[in-house]
Amino acid sequence: MIPVRLVLAVQDELYIDPFMQYVHCSEFDRRIIVTGFSRQDAFEMYMKDSGELVDIVLAEPTFLEAWKGLNSGRLTVVSLCERGESVSGLSLDKYQPLHQLLFSLMNMVRGDRGKQADMEVGTVVIGVHSIVGGQGKSTVSWNIAKQLASEGAKVFYLNLETVNNRLIFEGQNVREGQQGGLARLLYDLKSAEDGQQELKFPISAYACRHPLLQGDIFAPLDNLNEMLELQRKETVDLIEFIAASGLYDAVVIDTDSYPNERTEAVLERADKLVWLVTDDDNVMRKTALWFNHLERSRPAMHSHMLSKSLFAVNRYTGELVTSLPGSEIVFEAMLSYISAWKNGIRQAAAMHSPLYQRDVQQLCRKLYGNVEVLRGRSGQR
Repeated sequence: MIPVRLVLAVQDELYIDPFMQYVHCSEFDRRIIVTGFSRQDAFEMYMKDSGELVDIVLAEPTFLEAWKGLNSGRLTVVSLCERGESVSGLSLDKYQPLHQLLFSLMNMVRGDRGKQADMEVGTVVIGVHSIVGGQGKSTVSWNIAKQLASEGAKVFYLNLETVNNRLIFEGQNVREGQQGGLARLLYDLKSAEDGQQELKFPISAYACRHPLLQGDIFAPLDNLNEMLELQRKETVDLIEFIAASGLYDAVVIDTDSYPNERTEAVLERADKLVWLVTDDDNVMRKTALWFNHLERSRPAMHSHMLSKSLFAVNRYTGELVTSLPGSEIVFEAMLSYISAWKNGIRQAAAMHSPLYQRDVQQLCRKLYGNVEVLRGRSGQR
């Protein structure tokens, strides 16, 4: 994992020391290297001599206004503002909880570096989604997680469906050794934020190992209200907590098809999105309508979504009869129809079809730009 090199420039030295101490003692320790400055001349001298090694500058507006090297297009530059202060460009509230500030900062880094660089920065968040239900999201999610794990990646499978597919838990004692679980983690995340404190326990206190996925997972929630009450911010905080742990190369997320704040949070936060359709006229039409609506109503979001998306046809029979009407979207992956699954699918079958595994392997190659970036990565930690 290659750390992000951050330069912090604020006039108050009493802000710099706690900031650097927090980074050093938190889950960000291996992800961010901080160099702090309280004087304008020292900041500018460092940027002149070592600026090519810096990834992001987080500075008060007064530092940025006087800095002649501000227009360097390679850097991510973020203004550190007090509440109510208005600036152009990227900005963050100076006096928010540090874990929240750093999460937001890492999101900005991901957005500026683009898709390929995401894999060099740290954990890749992969969302699997479809506009229409019943397209096989869970089966595809499981197989992506299993495929990445088989290549040496550390993987977390996160199910955010309101009613999750319990097939993945068939015959598995996933609660064994689990201290907390998802419900406890959501409670602890909220309590830590309210008290402006760090979470006391690592992700291992809440997750458990799934032997077939070869990765970590949360046991299913017993109370559906706990998932129904999960809003956008809580969803992002949950994803960030997993990703920022430094334990995983990939987080694979299974979502609801119908719109809710959980799903929208995944679509916006994911580094990569896999959109599933089947060769069905109604499915293609609804998918096209959704993207056309998004393009008209939120063009910036539409462009951002497409830039990180891969479109895949599930249950492909060898010939594509229908297409997305009025769309230039190209299908980059075809996942074969498995006839043995037509009368219902069992866990073992879903995870052990050689033909389907071959197709999922090719999908993963497309996700990662045909570059084998996962092999041996765990040894670099």
